[in-house]
Amino acid sequence: MAIPPTNQSSQPSGSLQSIVSGSLKWTDIADPTVDDTALLGRDYGFHALDLQDCLSGRVTKVEDHGDHVFLLLHFPEENGQGIVTPNRVSMFLGKDYIVTLHSGNLAPLLQMLASCRDSAEKRGSIMKSSTYVAYRIIDALVGGIFTILDDVQDKLDDIESVVFDETKSQAVPINHARHQLAALGRILFPLRLYLPDLAKAQKFSSEDLTIFFSDLNHKVTMSSGTIDEMKELLEIYKDTDFVTSSNRTNNALSVLTILFTLTIPASLLSSIYGMNIPLPGGLTTGPLEFAGPYSSFLVIFVLMLIPALVMVWYFRRAGWF
Repeated sequence: MAIPPTNQSSQPSGSLQSIVSGSLKWTDIADPTVDDTALLGRDYGFHALDLQDCLSGRVTKVEDHGDHVFLLLHFPEENGQGIVTPNRVSMFLGKDYIVTLHSGNLAPLLQMLASCRDSAEKRGSIMKSSTYVAYRIIDALVGGIFTILDDVQDKLDDIESVVFDETKSQAVPINHARHQLAALGRILFPLRLYLPDLAKAQKFSSEDLTIFFSDLNHKVTMSSGTIDEMKELLEIYKDTDFVTSSNRTNNALSVLTILFTLTIPASLLSSIYGMNIPLPGGLTTGPLEFAGPYSSFLVIFVLMLIPALVMVWYFRRAGWF
C-alpha cells in the first residue's frame, strides 16, 4: 500500500496515532476495539481472524501472508504487587507500513512512539523499515524481561540470606518467587519458539537485519536459561526451608513429649496416693511417721522423682536432648 512521502508526523486521534517518515507509515492503536479492527480490515485488507486475535488472541504466532507479516506476541508485565501477567502486542508489517495494536499501558512502545512523533531525528533512526521498527519494539519489550528477572533475583538474594536460619520460615516468599518464575516461563516459552520466525519480515527491509534477529533470539534464550537456573535454586531453598521447618517442629514435639513423659510416673503415683493412702494431716495417718503426718507425702514425692530423674539421664544419654 503506497502512502504519500513525508517526514512529518500526524496528530493522534483518540487511541489511534499515525506517524509518517519517508515512505513508511506507522499506525498505532492503544486498547483497540472492534471498530478499530474493522477500520483496519477495510483500509488494509487484513484477515478477519488476525484482527480478532488482536482483540482476544492468546496464542503466540508469526504468520507470513505474502504482502504482509502478522505477529501476535506476548511479553511479561509485572504489576505493583509483583504479579507477572502476559501483555499482548499485535503487529502487521508491510513494505511501506507497520500497524501496532496493544494495551494502553505498554510503556516501552508508547515511549518509542512519542519519541518518533516529537523528534525528526528519532523518526529517521527508528523508522527505517517496518521490520526495523518491529525489531526496536520487540527489543524494548524484551528488555523489560530482564527488569523483572532482576526483581526476582533480589527476592532470591533476600531468601538466601535467611533461609538457612532455622528460626525463620521462608515459605511465603519462596512461593511468591515460584509463582513469578512459573508465569515468566509460561510466557517466554512460545516467544522463544516463534521469535526466530521474525526473519520472515526481512523481505520488507533493504538492510540485512539477521544480526538483530539473532540478538533478540539470544536475549530471549538467555532469559529462559536464567529462569531455569532460578527455578533450580528455588527448589534448593524450598527443600532447605522444609527441612529446617521440620526440624523446628520435631524439636518442639520432642520437648513436649519429654515433658509429658516425665509427668507419667508422678501422675501414676499421685493417683495411687490419692486413692489408697491416707492424706498427710488427715484424720488418720499411715504407718510411716518419721516425718510426722507428712511422712507418706515425702515417700511418695521421692518415688515420683526417682523415675523422672532416671528418664532424664536415659534421654540425655540417647541424645534426644
